[in-house]
Amino acid sequence: MQASIPKALLICATLAILPFPCAANEYNSLTTLWTAPGDDGLTGQVTAYELFYDTTPPGADLSAWWNAVPFSQRVTLIPPLAAAGQTDSTLVTGLTQGTTYYFVIVARDEAANASGFSNVATGTTKSCGAPSAMPGSFGADADSASGIQVSWDAATDPAALSLHLYRSSASGSTWSLVQSLPPSSTTYHDTQVAAGGTYRYRATWAGPDIQGVTCEGPYSAQAIATSPGNSGLSLPKGSGSVHVYPNPAGNLLQVALDVTASGSLPVKLRVFDMSGHWLGTVAEGTFPPGRSVVTWDRTGRTGSRLAPGYYEILGTIGETRVRERLVLLP
Repeated sequence: MQASIPKALLICATLAILPFPCAANEYNSLTTLWTAPGDDGLTGQVTAYELFYDTTPPGADLSAWWNAVPFSQRVTLIPPLAAAGQTDSTLVTGLTQGTTYYFVIVARDEAANASGFSNVATGTTKSCGAPSAMPGSFGADADSASGIQVSWDAATDPAALSLHLYRSSASGSTWSLVQSLPPSSTTYHDTQVAAGGTYRYRATWAGPDIQGVTCEGPYSAQAIATSPGNSGLSLPKGSGSVHVYPNPAGNLLQVALDVTASGSLPVKLRVFDMSGHWLGTVAEGTFPPGRSVVTWDRTGRTGSRLAPGYYEILGTIGETRVRERLVLLP
C-alpha cells in the first residue's frame, strides 16, 4: 500500500503554545511536528520520512520546488518513528538566524512507495545580529603524522566573536562542537580522531550569547577527511553486509552498513554501472560495530548527479566483499 500523507506539518517556533519541545537554539534551529500516518490510512507503520526545506517559497508547482531543494537541505528520518496517529517531530539544525524557511514532508512505506506532499509549513528563526557570512575556503585534510588539519579564512565580519568548529562521523547525523576558536584563527589540528577514521567537518562564525544561547551565522560547506591509519595494528576479525533503501530510488538513498566484529572495520563502497565503470563512492573509511547509515545523494566522481538506470554498489567491509543492485529513477 502507498504510504498516507503526514498531516498538519507545523513549526514549533510559530506555535509555541503546543506542548511539544521547541528548538533549544531558536536562532539556528526549528522543530517540525506532524501527525504520523500509517502505510494505509491510520493502519500500519511508515518506514521513513523525507523532509525538505528551503528559503524559497514553493510556487504552484510543488514538485518543481521539491526537486530543486539542495541536497544539504533534505533530511531523511528512519526508525524509531512515532506510531500512526501520534505526533512525530524532528529538530532541524544549522539554519541561519533571522531567516524564513519553508518545509514539506512525505512518508514512505516498506516498499519505498511515497505519499503525496504534506502542507507547506513556514517557520522563521529569531534574529540575533550574528555574522552574515560563512567561513570561507573551508577544508580538511589528513595530517602526515596524526590527526586531521582543518583550515579556513580569517573572519572579516566585525560581528564574528569566535569560530565554532563541528565534527561528525562519516555516517552520523549528530554534530559535536570540537572547539571554539578566536576569529583571527585559520587552522585547527584535530587529534581526537581514530586512526583511519573518516569524519565530516563544518564551521560557523558565532556572535554574542543572548540569554545563554549562542548566536551563530550560516554554516560552511562540509569537508570530509580520513585520518592516517595505523598499519601496525591488526584489524579485528569480522564480516559485514550492506542494504540500500529506498530501492528503486528517486532522490536520496540510505545505505545501511552492518559491521559484525568486536571492533571497527575498514569500509569501501563504490558505485559501478552495468559495464563495470566506477562512477562514484558511497562510503570509504572506518566504521564501528553495529549498523551505520550513510546518506548518498547520487553525486558521482565528476560532481554531477548519476542518471536514471541500473547500477551496482560493490566493495568490502573488513575482508568481506559486499554487493547490492541499485535502480535509480528520474
